[in-house]
Amino acid sequence: MKSKYLLISLMVLFQNIYAQVGIGTPTPRGALDINKPTTHNMGLVLPTNSSTGSIINPQGGNVAEGTMIYDSTMKCVKVFNGTTWSNCLCDACTTTPTIVADCTASGFQGTYTNGISLTGASFSLTLTNNSFSTATIGFQTSDLVLSGVGGITVSSVSPATATLNAGQSQIITYNLSGTPASSGTLTGTWSKLSLSCSNSKAVGKTVRFAYWSTYSIGSTEQAIFNSQLSNTANYGSTGIYSGNFNGFAFTNITSTLSTLTVANLLSSYDIICTGYSEMTTADAAKIKGFVDGGGVAIILFDSNIGTTLFNAFGGAGSVGSGVVTATTNSNAINNGIFGNTTNITINGQGTYGVVSTSQLPSGSTILATNGTSAQIFIAGNQNKAIFIWDEGIFRDTSVVGTVVDTPQERFLHNIVAYALSKAGF
Repeated sequence: MKSKYLLISLMVLFQNIYAQVGIGTPTPRGALDINKPTTHNMGLVLPTNSSTGSIINPQGGNVAEGTMIYDSTMKCVKVFNGTTWSNCLCDACTTTPTIVADCTASGFQGTYTNGISLTGASFSLTLTNNSFSTATIGFQTSDLVLSGVGGITVSSVSPATATLNAGQSQIITYNLSGTPASSGTLTGTWSKLSLSCSNSKAVGKTVRFAYWSTYSIGSTEQAIFNSQLSNTANYGSTGIYSGNFNGFAFTNITSTLSTLTVANLLSSYDIICTGYSEMTTADAAKIKGFVDGGGVAIILFDSNIGTTLFNAFGGAGSVGSGVVTATTNSNAINNGIFGNTTNITINGQGTYGVVSTSQLPSGSTILATNGTSAQIFIAGNQNKAIFIWDEGIFRDTSVVGTVVDTPQERFLHNIVAYALSKAGF
């Protein structure tokens, strides 16, 4: 009889050890089944603690893998994976999302300047998978939206697809193309699914410098002086003339001026320099209209060259043939940011133009003379037209290298600095 009871007891014990457990249901569907679906109004209350660091294994040793608690500080459920605790297991928590997008580490790469075509420009962001599972994401150029400055497009993205393992990061790069249509702040806003980030880049100005005919500033004949203009130690954000611009963009309008309107010139250029040719009356009127509209003109005479432009601004008579030198006066323009160049001798080259002081447009201001000849003077709307008797002053033997360090170089760059200030730089 005792053996019979022992057998029954062992059978019950065996069933207790290996049977499924049901709470609120007589037919458990797993190792543990709490409540029958849809028929009870009570939930499961997990062990609660304000910190995962307080959780222990009552049997000693490490916390068991799969341990689950409710974090009362973060207001969410967390699971221990055997090494670390998970982030919050919820749809809308204030903790770090499963995948994080960061645009601050890289953002815009390359140089962005108004009117200059982009080369090697891109926008990059870093995606980091903070979950415990693998995530695969595909990318399109439409993920990145650019605003603030026009003329730039997203041309491609690399990689097209990224598979991120748990804890892995990946840089996504969007290549950019085009030409910034203005200066200002360029903003890139990236979004994908529920992820988003943004970054901004300042787009700098350039001096839009048009030149007409040979021997004008910007032409190949003035290569040395052009190199001084392009030297960032002289002009730009860190140059001697540190205006709000990033250098010069030169455009040859010799063959196109006849087809352009004054409105075209004003919308496309800040400064126009004319060189070694006689301009038609119609084109000279356009240069006058450009100055009247707020542009700046540097008009270079030569022997018997420059009359139509001189007359367009109100000068009387013709430009004649003059002499090689000029002496600057004490006008404040001659004592500019590049140094004091008052009362110095300036030399031309080759042949030279000349007008007398009596021929000048009304309201002109003289900067340099030779006897009764006005070698350098300013006239026109707000004195925005600068007249120089000889283009050769920019290629005299005293104009050498890229450093501005001779008296004539300093004078010439004081003139350019004046032109830039009049153009709003």
